[in-house]
Amino acid sequence: MDFLFLITVLVYLAASIFQALYLAIGERTETPTLRPKIGLIAFWGTVLGFALLTLFIILWWSRQGHFPMTHWTDSTAFFAWAITLIYLIVVRMTQLRAIGSFVMPLAFITILISYSFSRNTSPLPENLKTYWLVPHVTLILLAYAAFITAFGFGLLYLMAEKRIRQKTSALFHNLLPSLGASDELGHRCAILGVILLTIGVIVGALWTQYINELTWRWLDAKVFFTVVTWVIYVVQISIRQLWGWRGRKAAYSEIIGFVAVLCTYIGVNLFLDSVHTFR
Repeated sequence: MDFLFLITVLVYLAASIFQALYLAIGERTETPTLRPKIGLIAFWGTVLGFALLTLFIILWWSRQGHFPMTHWTDSTAFFAWAITLIYLIVVRMTQLRAIGSFVMPLAFITILISYSFSRNTSPLPENLKTYWLVPHVTLILLAYAAFITAFGFGLLYLMAEKRIRQKTSALFHNLLPSLGASDELGHRCAILGVILLTIGVIVGALWTQYINELTWRWLDAKVFFTVVTWVIYVVQISIRQLWGWRGRKAAYSEIIGFVAVLCTYIGVNLFLDSVHTFR
């Protein structure tokens, strides 16, 4: 299984490199046939990596007997899976592959972290051996993946806007989505993330009602930062609906939201105590 994980990490590395090349090579006249080939390699490499990671998670779950989350480095493998899933859904619906240049390197970093610390695991506590665990963790990580995709669209928006303002012709300008497309898709990903995060938190709150050993604590570090992240995106969506806050301001708010996701998912696990942290 370790060999399968290593192969998966290498495939993700290759897919991330080709995803970046697909955007960077742009519309160079001397390479009219190279870019489509790079795009195909990047896409199908991503699909292959996703399939291998899915197989690894299934085998891990079968061998360990529970969902991969005994240690935060275990859950990063599933987080990479969630990021890739959201990316593939976006590509399937929009055909905008440029977003992969941002989200797939992040997916590679998460799976690399998981592989590097894959032996730092611990037994699953008895009070977590319940069917509530799977939907709670899955919904939360899918929400974070949606927020990361929104962050990617925010970056695409800022890049395209800068090109228009400076009237420059970047190598990749024809591959960037329109300002309207980046803005709208980032907004939709943020809405999806808020919906998933809301349901995930509700599932977690209901879960504690059925386990005597666990109590819902609003001052828990993970809960607090999760709520902060939720508020950032809800405020962003609300202002957009009420006052038409779009474009650059929305893109910057998606970047702020991404920082909040990093603090919630990584910062709390590394530096703060929480009932959600298993070291």
